[in-house]
Amino acid sequence: MEDLVHDDRASINEQVKDRISNLPDEIIHRILSFLDMKYAIQTSQLSKKWKYIWTSMPYLNLNGEMFRTIPDFARFVKHALSNRNDQKEVSAVELTFRGFFSQFVVKRIVNYAYSHNVRQLKIVQFMCRSDKRFDSVDHNVFSQYPCSSHTLKHLTLATKEQSYYRGYIPKSAWDFPALETLTLSNMQFDLTLHRFSMSDLDIFNICIPKLSNLTINDPDSFPKVFNVVAPQLENLTATIYHKKYTYDSKSFKFLQLSTEGLDSLEKVNLSLPWSWYHFKEERYAPQLLDLFQKLRSAKFLILNPVIIEVYTSQISWSLNIILIVAI
Repeated sequence: MEDLVHDDRASINEQVKDRISNLPDEIIHRILSFLDMKYAIQTSQLSKKWKYIWTSMPYLNLNGEMFRTIPDFARFVKHALSNRNDQKEVSAVELTFRGFFSQFVVKRIVNYAYSHNVRQLKIVQFMCRSDKRFDSVDHNVFSQYPCSSHTLKHLTLATKEQSYYRGYIPKSAWDFPALETLTLSNMQFDLTLHRFSMSDLDIFNICIPKLSNLTINDPDSFPKVFNVVAPQLENLTATIYHKKYTYDSKSFKFLQLSTEGLDSLEKVNLSLPWSWYHFKEERYAPQLLDLFQKLRSAKFLILNPVIIEVYTSQISWSLNIILIVAI
């Protein structure tokens, strides 16, 4: 009787396996996409049908947590990418690992994804504060991250878990013309706004807790209010005025900064364009003084010659104001 029950169960399992095996490859790939790549490759042992299924998977889930050591994971990555069907595109790649990982391996994975027209890329690094290299940019996998793909639509970069560790956004130029979604979690990075026009905006909000450097350069026009919420901002560089060569009064713009908790400011570098000499906009003098007051927590204030020359000739500077600005 036990043998009969065993045979029945074996028969049922075989039927279930056959049903799955008879599904189209696209559906099998989708099912396997919920597994780590390590387990997806192990399905090659099920039958001849499954032997090469994983090699054409468009979803690559590479999880270093599944391996005892980083070198073991690195060897697995090399094996998986070398044996994958090179003619098949990659839809999505997710890389997860703990601690400090080889820049070479990360580059290999990312470049492979880019060269196979990846559309979704997610990299998550779990950190531990006890590591001596904990807060070193030299060992941060994101610092030399390749940043050029014409197919990537969704990008996630994140550091997680135990700590105050912050990942560093790559400093190389980003070239992602198809990008639709950008998710940055617990990352430290710089933001540069260059030659922008916001004349139709009442408020432009920058709410980035990990932002360390902000540059506002050569604007065509400002919004009515620039609202900055960046408690870890250390350096601010800004062109604070621009007058477009038009008769539209809305294009006469001065940086109206609204700030909240800029207690980490180290250096502020402000400049007026040389074209200011042609217009001598004395009416903006109160705004400049107000801007100085809002940025008074900075340890260093750098002013370009135009600000110094124009305003010392137009404003009666008091010793108290100078002292407030210098603090």
